[in-house]
Amino acid sequence: MFRLFTVVTVLFMTTDARLDSISLNNTDSIREFSKKVGTNLQKVFSLNDNLPSEKLINFKNVAYYGSIKIGTPPQEFKVVFDTGSAPLWILSKKCTIPACSERNKYDSATSRTYNNVTNNCYDISVCISYDCIEVDGYLAIDTVNVANLNVKNQTFIEVVNVSNVNMIAEHTFDGVLGLSYSNLSIDEITPVFDNIIKQGLVSSRIFSFYLNRDTLADLGGQFTLGGSDPTYYEGDFTYIPVTHKRHWQFTIDNIQVKHITLCKESCQAIVDTGCWQIVGPKMDIQFIYLLIETDSLGRVNCKKILQLPTIRFNLGGKAFDLTGKDYIIRDPADEKKCINVFSGHQIENTTEIKWILGMPFIGRFYTEFDMERDRVGFALAKNSSKYMENLSLSPFIVYLIIKFLNY
Repeated sequence: MFRLFTVVTVLFMTTDARLDSISLNNTDSIREFSKKVGTNLQKVFSLNDNLPSEKLINFKNVAYYGSIKIGTPPQEFKVVFDTGSAPLWILSKKCTIPACSERNKYDSATSRTYNNVTNNCYDISVCISYDCIEVDGYLAIDTVNVANLNVKNQTFIEVVNVSNVNMIAEHTFDGVLGLSYSNLSIDEITPVFDNIIKQGLVSSRIFSFYLNRDTLADLGGQFTLGGSDPTYYEGDFTYIPVTHKRHWQFTIDNIQVKHITLCKESCQAIVDTGCWQIVGPKMDIQFIYLLIETDSLGRVNCKKILQLPTIRFNLGGKAFDLTGKDYIIRDPADEKKCINVFSGHQIENTTEIKWILGMPFIGRFYTEFDMERDRVGFALAKNSSKYMENLSLSPFIVYLIIKFLNY
């Protein structure tokens, strides 16, 4: 604390600025002042953007969590914001399995705004991070707060049992908030984002994600409602039409790796914030494994990451390139080793989805989900860790500066 006070004192003693004449609404003045202190405030704060958002925690590049609150008085929970599912489910106080004992659990008895819906038990399948789980629970209605927006009378599943207890035990989330189209949901449950729109809490049926792939960065990511935050992307969006309004499904033109073309005559894919991998047909993934010298355990030589080939996804007539730094991560179980993020599965359903572009793709390309125009937009994500390296001040000190300027 003494060191922090000393830095702040020196900063203001050595800064020649007319603080009383600078306003937060005057971006030219702020920019001029920021140059004097050797930083750029605009790279940390989105001064002109009032869209509601929630900061995310990056768990070893295999899961991203954010906070929501439920009930009156509010009870706080960590959830995965998942575009691959629709309902909201939260672990219940009535859950008695050992894995639930280490988690925040919803207690309906303490909430003044709780409503019981039905005693029927629901069984749904949810896939997060490494594995899929079955969760059993009961419908409940309560106020749900997301990014400081109070969603009234939100129906969700109060989970009392989980099939894969190891998955819950290994992670720190308390539930999942689905963000797919509503027809993927259980009949009785209107998804949270649909209710946010119905209740007029945001004006646009758009939300977006920034996922920081630097596990050491203070900011793991950001979930933004009502639009996109240019703080975290650069250039223009490339928009791809949704081809089936259930998942966020669209068409990949083709995929190129060295001199080989996969998905030659286009193929269907979804983009999924709850999936830590990039999933594709087994034969295609085996070919990628061969090119990036993957062993039987999915591991690669950490020293060869920069030498690995670029994998190009052609979408909407534009190339989206992933390099070794994008598709190789540290093994969550042993961070001395490196693993690739590709997984081969035979995905079979009526919509013929062949690929799932999960967190590694979204980490490279800021992703906008647009329900108004039924499209998905991709723009090159900014690396916030680079911004932090260029800053001579911590975000907290910058915050103090702005407070002082506004004074």
